[in-house]
Amino acid sequence: MNVIWSERALAEFADTATYVATEFGRQAATKMRARINEAVLSIARFPQIGKVSFSDEEIHIEFRELVVNLSSVIYVIHEEEIIIVSIWNNRQNRTKLYEELKNNQ
Repeated sequence: MNVIWSERALAEFADTATYVATEFGRQAATKMRARINEAVLSIARFPQIGKVSFSDEEIHIEFRELVVNLSSVIYVIHEEEIIIVSIWNNRQNRTKLYEELKNNQ
């Protein structure tokens, strides 16, 4: 399946890589980026691999997530495309994420 990254997901990915590089070094950031990229490749091959994180009947969207260390790749399967909507730090408040995603769809 074709994978599309949202602007939000790209920005979060870059921010996470910068944070990891600053706090833990470039090697750690390189490993983190590789793990997330591997997860996205797995999602492209097996779209159902991620668990349903939440769904919204009002907007008819099912958000899935695949956990990668302390982050999650949040995505939506839409026809023949997979849309990466967020690279979420799992230490943050999920309610905030769900509200933001729901309001931006």
